[in-house]
Amino acid sequence: MNSKELQYIIEISEEQSISNAAKKLFVSQSTLSHSLNKIEEKLGTPLFDRSTIPLKLTYAGKLFVDTAQKIVTLNKELYQQIQDVADFKRGSFTIGVTHLAERYYLPLVLPHFRKKYPGIDIIIKVASLAKLEILLLKRMVDFSIIIPFANPDIEYKPIFKMDILLAIPIDHPLNKKNHYAGHQYPELDLKELANEEFIILQQGRKLRETAITACKAAGFTPKIALEVSNLDTAHALVAEGYGVTFLLDVITYNAPRKDRVAYFRIKNSQLHQTFCLGHLKNKYLPKVVDEFLNAKKIL
Repeated sequence: MNSKELQYIIEISEEQSISNAAKKLFVSQSTLSHSLNKIEEKLGTPLFDRSTIPLKLTYAGKLFVDTAQKIVTLNKELYQQIQDVADFKRGSFTIGVTHLAERYYLPLVLPHFRKKYPGIDIIIKVASLAKLEILLLKRMVDFSIIIPFANPDIEYKPIFKMDILLAIPIDHPLNKKNHYAGHQYPELDLKELANEEFIILQQGRKLRETAITACKAAGFTPKIALEVSNLDTAHALVAEGYGVTFLLDVITYNAPRKDRVAYFRIKNSQLHQTFCLGHLKNKYLPKVVDEFLNAKKIL
């Protein structure tokens, strides 16, 4: 069985749909269905339960996918090691990133990387932190730009830190007590926001947990006016006077309507989020990945 057939089954299991997998693989649905039927005939057993929507792996299918992922990973790692010997003039790897990293981090790093390694093809998979952890464990990405989880199967190498700031509307009374100049953020005591309405990220986001913990440490539980899915939306709402929020300093660099928002560091606190390069332990990483580990020199 060739690597293309292995990848077909892996993609169908990931998408839980033949039609969606066909789109990802850039093949027709009929071609993929035909290939799946041939593989199952060869094996003498179905790999997917077609009576359910979405598709579910049979027991044989689970065994197949687990082994197929290991084979694909070993083949890729072997190729990467050979390419390293040849100074990695050609090759490819897959990076998992959050939406935030895709928007603010990759544009800073990838042009530099492309200039140095023009023969390397990069595939980007964008997902939530929880999904990125799963993609790593399933070997669906070579590495991820990620906030560390407490997972013993994943190794984390710090790349850079982002400071956590408070953002309030420019005409807020508290802003009149301080002077904002460029990126020299004044400090604000979090206790002064005890009666404010907060725009906060949805459940499961690391910054949400940090924000709520910080407020409780300051002696209050934040009044949540709205939960949003991303920091860009939170920033835009602050600019419109909807409430106050916690955000990462990278948002302030090129955010629309930043002239309508005042940014503050939290007094007596140094809150930040550390972004790491995460990969499976004992996984071979090509030498070119060092460019991502040295990204802080570019940022």
